[in-house]
Amino acid sequence: MLINEVTLLKKENEEQSKELIETDKLEINNIMKSMSIFRVNSYDAQVIRRDLIGMAQELKLRDSSFEEAIGEDVKGFANEIISNSSGPSKSEILLKFLIKLFGFLFMSYTVLAFGAFGELTWDANPVLHLLYIGSVLIIFSTEEIITPLFITEKGIKKRLPSIISILLFIVLGILIYFLNDKGYTQKVHGGYIIIISAISYLVTKYLSIKNINRMAKDKKNYIEDLIGHCKGL
Repeated sequence: MLINEVTLLKKENEEQSKELIETDKLEINNIMKSMSIFRVNSYDAQVIRRDLIGMAQELKLRDSSFEEAIGEDVKGFANEIISNSSGPSKSEILLKFLIKLFGFLFMSYTVLAFGAFGELTWDANPVLHLLYIGSVLIIFSTEEIITPLFITEKGIKKRLPSIISILLFIVLGILIYFLNDKGYTQKVHGGYIIIISAISYLVTKYLSIKNINRMAKDKKNYIEDLIGHCKGL
């Protein structure tokens, strides 16, 4: 049976993090959010998180804290960890995008078919497809590229991902408005789209699990040196 090792690690990390003080938990979460799949593959990220939690637990036993140990340069600390990792997985990036795309299309067209139109085929402008694909691109880019760049920042910089995301949706809305010719429609075969997107979603999820299991074969601790440094504090 295929088991997603990232899910198992994530579950274990969630349990271990309950023992941490809130400031350490928040600091670790911010560091992890800066490690998008474009910089570190998801399996390595969970291994790193496990080690960071262990590091925080050791510091707690010595009446210290994670925040005190790493200092104010959280971004530099995170970049050092990332530079020592094996980096991103191109196949994971592609699969994660496709999973989000097919899942979004399945849900959107299911709602349209059974909610808005009450049938599996309807007339609509083809720009409808562009709207959904564009929305997925913006959501994916915001979550995986833009937000990680600013998550460790403070003040107005930390709010930039939300501002950029809103601006991108405004641009997409303007584009859809000008491309939408209400006098031109085509048959939208929603039933086919629902079935194809559902099957594609399941296939890409399967391939994603296989890919994660492949990445997990060579396990490695990426922050041993950093933990050793903090032990000496």
